[in-house]
Formats: sequence, C-alpha cells, structure tokens
Amino acid sequence: MNTCERSELLRDYAFDELPAPERATMERHIAACESCDSELRAIQLTTATLRAIPDREVPQRIAFVSDKIFEPSPVARFFRSFFTSGAQLGFASACLLAGAIVFSAMHRPSEVRTVIATSANQDVSQQINQAVKKAVAQIREEDFRLTQTSLASAEVRHRNEHKALVIAMQETVDVMQKRMGAYTSLASLETPVNGGGQ
Repeated sequence: MNTCERSELLRDYAFDELPAPERATMERHIAACESCDSELRAIQLTTATLRAIPDREVPQRIAFVSDKIFEPSPVARFFRSFFTSGAQLGFASACLLAGAIVFSAMHRPSEVRTVIATSANQDVSQQINQAVKKAVAQIREEDFRLTQTSLASAEVRHRNEHKALVIAMQETVDVMQKRMGAYTSLASLETPVNGGGQ
C-alpha cells in the first residue's frame, strides 16, 4: 500500500518508538511525503478507535464434567463468538471498508488521490463513529437487561425467603400454643387435687 521506503519507520514513529534524532527527521519526511502523511493519519485514527471501545469481562458459567464431550473446537468457538456479536461484526466491517478505501486510493492517480483521501477519511470517521455508537448502545442495552434480570430474580428469592420465614414463625407459634395449652391443662388438673387435700 505505502510504497515509501520509510513506511516501516512510520509505524515506529506512530507508536513513539523512534529515538529523538530520528523522530525529527521522520517529522520532516512526513511533512513532505503525502503517502506517509495519509498512512500516519489512518494509524492514528485506528488507534484512537480501538482505545474508545470498552473492555468487557467475559461472563463465566458453571462447568460440568460432561461438557468436555460436547465442547466445540477452539476454531468453532472463535467463529461462533465472532459472528454472533453485532458490535464486533460492525467494527470489523468498518475496518475492512476503511482498508479497502485506503487500498483503492493508493492505486489511483495522484491528483484524484487527495480528493479521495479526504472524502474517504470523512466517510471512515463517520462509519467508525456510527459503529462505536452502535456498540456502546448495544452494551448498555445488554447491561440494562442483565440488571433487570438480576433484580427480578433477587425479588423472587426475597419473596420466597420471606414466605419461608413466615411459615417457620407460624409453626413456632403453633408449637408454643400447644405447649401453653398442655401446661394450662396440667395446672387445672393439679389445682383440684391440691385443693381437695387442704
């Protein structure tokens, strides 16, 4: 894509891995070389987009002994997780589209290249922004659903615990009433006997 002989140094420059003297030389080269300038902007845009996507912890589930028999291969798991996530597919599509635009722009005449590069950067920026917004909205929606589900299950669990506590209390009260009835009947039986003896 970038046919400039300094394209390898450009990546080191973009990630701040060049020493200071070489960095100054590279900055002068970028100012003069259109290919390196557009590639540097593409690298910076991609890096900024990747940093904007939030990290999420993968939820764990309980494993059973029989799971190993039915466990899919690592390749099948990768493709299943990749193609079932709308956010990942949207981001991958945006990156592929950006790569295709940059590749086609590099193989066109130089006078058309500047017009296409500016419009391509705007289109790619819009598409990446839309993909990031969509991914964030989807993550928020998933978090909301998980919260609602957790709250509903906690409420059911609370109701069941309250019901069990009420039943246990009622059983304790019933036992105490039976004991009180037994003590009362014993006391009434003992009173005439003692009264008759006096």
